[in-house]
Amino acid sequence: MKRIIVTALLVFAVAPVAASVAAGGSDATKNASVACTALKAKIGATTFAQAYTSFGACVSAMTSVEQQNIAGAQASCTAEQADPVAFASLHGGKTFAQFYGTGKNDKNALTKCVSTKAQASSKTEQLARTNPSRSCRTLRTQASTFALRFGTASNAFGKCVAWAASLQTQSENAASATCRTAQDASATTFASSYGSSANAFGKCVSSNASVEAKAKLQATIAATAACAAERTANVAAFNSKYGSFKSCVAQNTKSS
Repeated sequence: MKRIIVTALLVFAVAPVAASVAAGGSDATKNASVACTALKAKIGATTFAQAYTSFGACVSAMTSVEQQNIAGAQASCTAEQADPVAFASLHGGKTFAQFYGTGKNDKNALTKCVSTKAQASSKTEQLARTNPSRSCRTLRTQASTFALRFGTASNAFGKCVAWAASLQTQSENAASATCRTAQDASATTFASSYGSSANAFGKCVSSNASVEAKAKLQATIAATAACAAERTANVAAFNSKYGSFKSCVAQNTKSS
């Protein structure tokens, strides 16, 4: 009987946590959908279709970034709630519940805070996202190496756009992880670097992702040039070593 009671108590204790995780995942997917809608409008339907096999593929790619936005918002809101004196001094004397809460009893303040900050960060990241066509136009200026990397078929540019979009997502994911680490390490230092506004986490992700994406693009350009030279020197040895030009670029980009 005692075992049954203990088991029941554990189930009830775990249920709210599981519900919270599920809600976070649902919010991340919803925010990712909004982000993809904004991206499609920004870069155009044709480029969007080249970048992603489907709208769902975009949502899937963006969800991990949005999960980090929510995690960052959760950390920020929890810290604000835990320091009522500092919060009141920065928010016109209002308490955390008064500022974020809804209804007569100022309910759901933490949930509202997290939602507000996560969405603000997401919008900041949306504005900072570049059109992947720009990166591909840069690469296409070197026509011969572009053809080696992406082919000469009519969909070559589309392949490049898909690659560039993936590069952007990878950069944002890496930036999100960097920003969460910085936020956890020191909230004060994080605020001094990115401010204390609702979109502070988004500013961090955008700035770091931009640096990351530019570095990866430059590394790809350098690797492409190196592979072209190596292939020209000895085609047979090149094919034996790498198998394909794409493989050479990938290996040289990683090692750079």
